Amino acid sequence: MAAPDELASGVVCITLPDGTPVVGIVVCYSGPLEVGAGVLQPLRAFGTPLADQIGIMPYTAAQKLVDAVYPPGLQPYWKASFLQEISDAAIDTIVASCTHRPSPICHVVIEHTLGGAVSRVDREATAFNHRDGRYSFMSLGVCADPAEAETCVRWAREVWDAMQPVATGGVYGNYLGREADEGTEPVRAAYGAEKYQRLVALKNAYDPTNFFRLNQNIKPTL
Repeated sequence: MAAPDELASGVVCITLPDGTPVVGIVVCYSGPLEVGAGVLQPLRAFGTPLADQIGIMPYTAAQKLVDAVYPPGLQPYWKASFLQEISDAAIDTIVASCTHRPSPICHVVIEHTLGGAVSRVDREATAFNHRDGRYSFMSLGVCADPAEAETCVRWAREVWDAMQPVATGGVYGNYLGREADEGTEPVRAAYGAEKYQRLVALKNAYDPTNFFRLNQNIKPTL
């Protein structure tokens, strides 16, 4: 709640190369260096981490931090939702789910994505409909062996299903899966019913043939 606009953060439940399950906290402070050290000090002092790799780096380097975790050839699948809070029930569900991952690179992510300047934009000013959702939750079924993909997909869906009692019902549009896998309802959830219909009207007006369709598609009705 007290984090400044310049601080972004996330939590990931993943497995180390030696098989040890861990919780990682990722932060990015995009402000004055002398201020950032003080902002992050409570995080660095609340306990004894296995590793503290917080340091000064270009923003472009921060964006590449997970590249090594996702080499070419992986079989990734994910589902996402917004959360209003990280409740005890949410934590218990995530911990229970991560104790039986079918692949060591299956993981769960919670991003503190909203709040700050993003949440202060008028909700009706843009198509984005979830400026009051404080966290984004993702369950990722990831494996290197295609033979394990079906099991990992099922795990990710089960985790997502288990989290729905504490989710808002919305989802970030960029985190939607393929329509062939998920259907059209997640796209509607990303925008809300009223805004979705406004977007359909725009689609009818400017792209009635659905030429721009290689995305989380809003189909024209003409």
